[in-house]
Amino acid sequence: MLLSKHKIAIFVTLLSTFIAVLLWGVHSQRIGPQTQSTVTNFPEREIVTLLEQQAFTSKALFSEPYQIVNVWASWCGYCRAEHGFLHQIAKEGVPIIGLNYRDRRSAALNYLGQLGNPYKVVMYDPDGRLAIDLGVIGTPETYLVNRAGNIVYKFSGALDQRAWQRHFANYFALKEEG
Repeated sequence: MLLSKHKIAIFVTLLSTFIAVLLWGVHSQRIGPQTQSTVTNFPEREIVTLLEQQAFTSKALFSEPYQIVNVWASWCGYCRAEHGFLHQIAKEGVPIIGLNYRDRRSAALNYLGQLGNPYKVVMYDPDGRLAIDLGVIGTPETYLVNRAGNIVYKFSGALDQRAWQRHFANYFALKEEG
């Protein structure tokens, strides 16, 4: 009986240690809905638009002091959930560039046909190469990019009012004032 209590105590100690190490590891990582991009500049490459099927360089996209690049896909439920909010900020004058990620053109066009198009332009990335160069780890992701093509901030997860106010709104308020 004494040996069994000893084994239980060892097991509980080891389990507690494992949980403590796991929690410390999760806490020390930048895990969660907002992260900082490991890429500092938007990748320069030739891209094709989803709607017009025109080719141009990604650098040509950044004409505003700040713009949002939103990575989305028709198969992404979280993208669908944030789509209404994207319409809201687009109506307020926020320039949004879409990056359609690993999607079929017909599915992406159908998605925009059903939900509307809040984007001033949509880049089409069916094989995900641009997204990989950008550092995308999942959809949706939203990047704040300045006129020089520098990535100012990266947000992973569905964009909503709270995240917008916390991470993005001040950049556009400053643009409107100055």
